[in-house]
Amino acid sequence: MLEEEIVRREKVAKLRETGIDPYPPSTARDATCAEAVSRFDAWSAEGKVLTLAGRLRSIRAHGGAAFADLTDESGKLQLHIKSDLIGEDAFALFASMIDLGDFIEASGTLFVTKRGEKTLEVKSWKPLAKALLPLPEKWHGLSDVEVRYRKRHLDLVANEEVRNLFRTRSRIVQAIREVLHREGFMEVETPILQTQAGGASARPFVTHHNALDLDLQLRIAPELHLKRLIVGGFEKVFEVARCFRNEGISFQHNPEFTQVEFYWAYATYEDLMALTERMVSEIVTKALGRTTVERDGVTLDFSGPFPRRTFYDLVKEGTGIDLAKVRTEADLKDAMEEKKLKIDLDGLYGYGETVDALYKAYVRPHIVQPTFVIDYPAEMIPLAKRKPDQPDRIATVQLLVQGIEVTKAYNELNDPLEQEARFAEEAKKKEAGSGEAMPADADFVEALKYGMPPTAGFGMGIDRLTALLTGAHSIKEVILFPTLRPEQESHEDGA
Repeated sequence: MLEEEIVRREKVAKLRETGIDPYPPSTARDATCAEAVSRFDAWSAEGKVLTLAGRLRSIRAHGGAAFADLTDESGKLQLHIKSDLIGEDAFALFASMIDLGDFIEASGTLFVTKRGEKTLEVKSWKPLAKALLPLPEKWHGLSDVEVRYRKRHLDLVANEEVRNLFRTRSRIVQAIREVLHREGFMEVETPILQTQAGGASARPFVTHHNALDLDLQLRIAPELHLKRLIVGGFEKVFEVARCFRNEGISFQHNPEFTQVEFYWAYATYEDLMALTERMVSEIVTKALGRTTVERDGVTLDFSGPFPRRTFYDLVKEGTGIDLAKVRTEADLKDAMEEKKLKIDLDGLYGYGETVDALYKAYVRPHIVQPTFVIDYPAEMIPLAKRKPDQPDRIATVQLLVQGIEVTKAYNELNDPLEQEARFAEEAKKKEAGSGEAMPADADFVEALKYGMPPTAGFGMGIDRLTALLTGAHSIKEVILFPTLRPEQESHEDGA
């Protein structure tokens, strides 16, 4: 136990001995620090007695008086505590029992100091929560970002910019909901625990239900359940979904993440692109107050409309390979060898996975301004509908910004027999060793057999979008509590 904690525990005991509860159940607070500042002139003129509550961030004692900075979520206000105003006993108690980091309640009137600082002249005070541990000194100087993520509560206490980042994230989520509600979508909830996770190509987490003696998987996407709702008769549904993928951790990936997915009956991916432009522009405006974002010395313009480029054209420009002519995995690997294109093929199975790796290595990083990449090879997404005039391609669109995939959307495959065949192809990949091949979902195919109208679906990662708009270069920065190794294990590994 730290010596500082021992001393503070002793203070807790002394407060209780004097009949003072160091952790009372409530406060009489009737104003915030920001309200006191904004209404200062009127309240000080009328001598209004107000009660503030918050954490003490600094204390400066001068004989029988002290100045202190009180902070709450809204901001900061200076307190002035004088022994001849609150009484010698109350002042002595404050001076001897209160430390930096403690929460207190303070009542009094507003005035301006000789130095021109707006201040609360304290008439009475009481403790609200005694901090047993001191706040870290020079927190801004810490270079170990993992400590910031692991002790996010201290990161938030110390860094206003971090608190503002998560306020921005909240505005982003609120804007998403506002747009979709206005567009006539209904918000729904679908299961996180599933007998078989589907809707994306990813490894699931497995857990066990004791009462049912049943192994379950955490969902990797809400897609298949949301499309069941379209079968059931709803025409516009969306979910802000917590999803889980048992995959590696990177600056763009966290094992648990948040995305929004919506499904729109009788719409096409052309409709989705128009809605995406409106929605993204509004999200950026509501989150930041403008439609441009400064990131890495580049001004990103989200006002729209966004340019549209086909996957095939971009790959041909970036690698020299014409995918319209190179249609098998073997031919693709030969073409990559001929062009001396080096990518790690370990763990990749099939044409679709190889094309995707090629695209991510040589094309995607070079897309800077918001751009729609459309019409992917059919082998890449087994749930997307083929284009009637180009059956080797699927009616798919992704919004890319600075090499980051922001959205993925496509015309949904609603032919149950073709879906069954696509699942069979995925099964072959799984048998060959792919850990991310999409499992067959017989129950979903059965739902399609009852008929699903032409439908377009959309997904957007909220963590990635927040990182993009706030200038963060890791999604750990925009997830309050990202997944980390246990602290002891992390130290042992040197991580």
